[in-house]
Amino acid sequence: MKYIHIIFLILVFSENITAQGKLVEKQGNHFLFTYKNSTYLIENDSIFNISGFQEGFPKLHGLVMNEYKFIETPKMGYMKNASSGIVYSFDGVDFNRLDHSFDFKSQFRSYTFFHDGQIMDFGGYGLHSFKNIITYFNLAKKETELYNQETPVESSPIARDRMMAQYLNNNLYIGQGHGVLPNIKQPYQNADLISDYWKFSFENNTWTKLGERTIDIAYPYDVVYGFNNNSLLISDKAVFECDIKNNLLIQYKDANFGIIKSLNKINTLSSIAYNTYKNGFYVIIDKTYEKAEVLFVKRDHFLGTKKDTSKLYSDLSFFSWKLFSFSIFIIAVLFLFFISKKKNIVHRIKSKEKEIEVALKQEDFILLFKLVEAYPKYIDYSSLLDLYPEHLGYESKKKKIRQSIILIEEYLIRTQKLKGPIFVFRKNIEDKREKQIRIR
Repeated sequence: MKYIHIIFLILVFSENITAQGKLVEKQGNHFLFTYKNSTYLIENDSIFNISGFQEGFPKLHGLVMNEYKFIETPKMGYMKNASSGIVYSFDGVDFNRLDHSFDFKSQFRSYTFFHDGQIMDFGGYGLHSFKNIITYFNLAKKETELYNQETPVESSPIARDRMMAQYLNNNLYIGQGHGVLPNIKQPYQNADLISDYWKFSFENNTWTKLGERTIDIAYPYDVVYGFNNNSLLISDKAVFECDIKNNLLIQYKDANFGIIKSLNKINTLSSIAYNTYKNGFYVIIDKTYEKAEVLFVKRDHFLGTKKDTSKLYSDLSFFSWKLFSFSIFIIAVLFLFFISKKKNIVHRIKSKEKEIEVALKQEDFILLFKLVEAYPKYIDYSSLLDLYPEHLGYESKKKKIRQSIILIEEYLIRTQKLKGPIFVFRKNIEDKREKQIRIR
């Protein structure tokens, strides 16, 4: 029974982790990539199909051994040198060089994607600076060119490399990456994680900021693009799957950090490739001082099955909408309060009409209720002159009006508990010589 149990464990383990019987030099040039259902290893002067038998393999590849990255399209695969400039097509058998260019050394660790029949790159590092540009390979000219953006530089993402990213439905999404924070001393000696998230629309060639959040991940880290159409961030500290478009972050809590810490790290992203058909990862792990080995690891054994999900970033559009709505609500409340306060003065005066009529002189009472009837309109002073005896002159009548207004306001504040000032004054818009008055 004991031996049966041991055999069972061996079978389970071999189902999850399979040695491919291929040793490589630990410090050598090698590159893993997946095309269609097969995963390939480029090593030194040869290429191997390590996922199964393929006639004619292994074979000489005839490539200059640079650091490469690979992108698959529905019709063809493309391999680029990691810093841009050199482009090959790959049909599953042969490489065909497409460019009439050279190694640019300008966009290491950029994000490569395929848009509108063009191979494109965003960001990267090279020539002593981080980048926030989009470049594309012009198949007709066989040269790499700069893609024009409408958004001003100051309203564009901070330059970065090794970022999480995805391309979906004519939109490029980028997120946390490694770059230089603005306004710091000696920036290139103090590179850090850039934690904002952006969307670039190819319909109007503009950037829109989506939100911010720093994911707790140790640098350096690897990024596997196109994993479930998302980015898979792999570090010795944590493993995350990032869906920027849908604002979703998945943390794999029981990922196999024993394998992750053993990954060969000679070249960027050269030691891991995901094979969807086999639902697992091909990895190169360090075995001894000189040798490394190719392994196949089932997805669940590499990532584990325990997942924690959360929002990837603070949703600025949602936050802005909430803030805007809240602001409109407050403004509306204040406006209604202000209007009701104004109407309340007139309403309270009307409700105390009989009491006020007894307390005030007749001309003061008539003047007040003329203003009540006119509210919220202004009344010219000249229209109030007839309230006073005819034997009084113009200036005397104006003086009487001023005195009446003072007495009325003092009475209303004292007896009706209204807050002053009760009246508002201005000059007539059509005739600046004429003074006007209304209830506040």
